[in-house]
Amino acid sequence: MVPIAFLLSVAFILVGITKVFSDGRTRRRLIEAGASPELARAIVAAPKDDPGLYSALRWGMLTGAVGLALILIQFLPFRSEEPIVLGVILVFAAAGLLGYYVSARRLVRSKERGGAA
Repeated sequence: MVPIAFLLSVAFILVGITKVFSDGRTRRRLIEAGASPELARAIVAAPKDDPGLYSALRWGMLTGAVGLALILIQFLPFRSEEPIVLGVILVFAAAGLLGYYVSARRLVRSKERGGAA
């Protein structure tokens, strides 16, 4: 399990570093071509209404819910090999994702109301 997690971590880090360099290179080429810095920033930046902006909220709620499940499992009278342990973790993960969905919808609705007013 640890080697898989390590390889996934390395892959995500490499993708992140590549994106940072790619965005910087694109921004620099746009500025060199005569585009204003604001235009270059707007092209490279993510849209403001992009649901991907809520990624940190989603992963924070998911890991928090799984962490709560792991804490709860310590107090239950089950061994870690029993299927109910995995079930508890998955139920808490689902609750975290549903909580994310509800909170993201509220944030989007409040932005729409604030933007229209």
